Amino acid sequence: MGFTDMGGARVDQQSLSEQVRTRIEAMLVGGELRPNDRTSIRELAENLGVSTMPIRDAVSRLVANGALAIERNRAVIVPLLSIEDFEDLTRTRVLTEAEAARKAAGRVSAADIADLAAINEEFVAAMGDGRGRDAVRINQRLHFRLYDCAASPSLSRIIASNWLQAGPMINLDIGLPVRSARNENSLAAHAELLEALKSGDSEGAAAAIVRDIETAAASIITTIREG
Repeated sequence: MGFTDMGGARVDQQSLSEQVRTRIEAMLVGGELRPNDRTSIRELAENLGVSTMPIRDAVSRLVANGALAIERNRAVIVPLLSIEDFEDLTRTRVLTEAEAARKAAGRVSAADIADLAAINEEFVAAMGDGRGRDAVRINQRLHFRLYDCAASPSLSRIIASNWLQAGPMINLDIGLPVRSARNENSLAAHAELLEALKSGDSEGAAAAIVRDIETAAASIITTIREG
């Protein structure tokens, strides 16, 4: 899916720039956009059924966050992070998301765990059916559902901002051979996470999240290096 695949995403008149930004953020965080995907202000306006003014405002904010970039020809692009920048982003994710997992493990209810397990079943099914893009989106839901349980607005804001850059990178190696080993590790990490949550093991939950993030990052770095 790319910028032109926004079917059903047209927005109404309520806070247009916020709606546009929220829609594009969801595509970035959910891995619907890949690094180097390109569009224009006009094309975005046509796809979302709004004028160019709210598009410019939304894009400007996302450029300021590093989630989008503007090229010399004024094209809007999803940036491909350098290995150094991606490694830095990964370290930040490990610190913040592991802490969110620790906090969540001390607060989750049986209903929360059941909800997380159900989302993980969707993830397993998507993996088994070879629906890579669906798996990326479901993985994001699983992570964010967990972090919501931490009840830490400050952490949630930082994590959400990091995922604006991480989402497209997570989507980078879909369909490549290197992805298969990463998929197996993701399944194992999610299983470890659920077991840790059931037993109230905060450090185990944090370790599972770290494994998930670092395994994915290693696969993505391999993809970048191989061009």
